[in-house]
Amino acid sequence: MMEITLLGTSSMVPTIEKNHSAALLKYKEENILMDCGEGTQRQLRKAGLSAMKITKILITHWHGDHTLGLPGLFMTLASQNYTQSLEVYVPK
Repeated sequence: MMEITLLGTSSMVPTIEKNHSAALLKYKEENILMDCGEGTQRQLRKAGLSAMKITKILITHWHGDHTLGLPGLFMTLASQNYTQSLEVYVPK
């Protein structure tokens, strides 16, 4: 069974109700983060999801509202001793 949690569906400027683009796809043993706009870590927590369970990251395109959450996410994973092999897929 596949489960998709929308973490952010706003455009370049977030609103009170919506965050920058991000979604988490759970399928079998995979937890695939699709895009990682600013505030994605907070949205994961609000949804009761753990960043430590992310197995892959898929970036759809290089706009900041889809990528600027990555540095903070990587810092969090490193500070919490993330030991899995994290695959990151990006466009050319």
